This record gives sequence, C-alpha cells and structure tokens, in this order.
Amino acid sequence: MRPLSIALSCALALAAGKAGAEVSLGFGHVDEIEGESSHLFTLAYTTAHRHPWEFMAGHIDGRDDAGELNTPGVNFVSASKQLRFGHWFVSGGIAWTDSDTEVLSEKWQFMTGIGWRSRRFGLSLRHLSNANTGGRNRGENFLLAEYRF
Repeated sequence: MRPLSIALSCALALAAGKAGAEVSLGFGHVDEIEGESSHLFTLAYTTAHRHPWEFMAGHIDGRDDAGELNTPGVNFVSASKQLRFGHWFVSGGIAWTDSDTEVLSEKWQFMTGIGWRSRRFGLSLRHLSNANTGGRNRGENFLLAEYRF
C-alpha cells in the first residue's frame, strides 16, 4: 500500500500548487472474469495543459469466486498522456502494480483509455495490461466514473 500512499500525497501536493490542474476521485466497475466482476477506486492528478498528463493511483478489489483466476486486490500507479478533442479524450501510458496475478502478470503494465469529460465529471473505458510483453496477458478492463475538484 506504500506506493499508493506516496502517489496520493504527491497528487494532493501538486494540486495545491498549479492553477487549472485537477484532482479527481473515481469509482469503477471492473470487467467480469470467470463470472465475477470487481470494483476499483482511483485518485488522479491531471496537469493544466491542452493535452495533459494524468497521474493516477488506484486499487482494484480482489475476486474470491473466480475459479482458477481468483485474484487478490491490486494497487497501481500510472502516468498517461491525454489527447483531448473537445470533451473527448484518448490516453496511453505506463503503470506499475504491486502484485503479480493470473490477470496482471507483470509489475509493469500499460494503461490505455478513451473517455468523455465535462468540467466536473468524467466517464472513461480503460485497459490495464502488459501488452503481451511477457507472461500471461489477460489484463483488466474497467469503466471509470470520476468527479473533479
């Protein structure tokens, strides 16, 4: 949990210092695996640029009834570049997870996404996986709803 606390502290410290930068809290639904879905919570800091950087820390709840793919809870931190087109955006970047599971088989992952955002709310579809760079490559898909400060 240590990387998550460090990322959360950094995000809040950065938010206090830059006008136009945003901090957002998110909650999401994580795709079903072997009949069991999960949830996720995030905290993100987004820089104040036309095409900003997004720094996110999050936790994906574990799955206990997914057969052979039971997974523990996973914490992650990520850095992604967003390309914005009006209210729409696409994003891509890297992420680090604190565990090696049947679904996320490497500590280093890639995070991609597409979404819509308004001044206070956002909705995005994200994918977190190792992009077939080694080991298993199931990955996690999630629908994320965010509120910005």
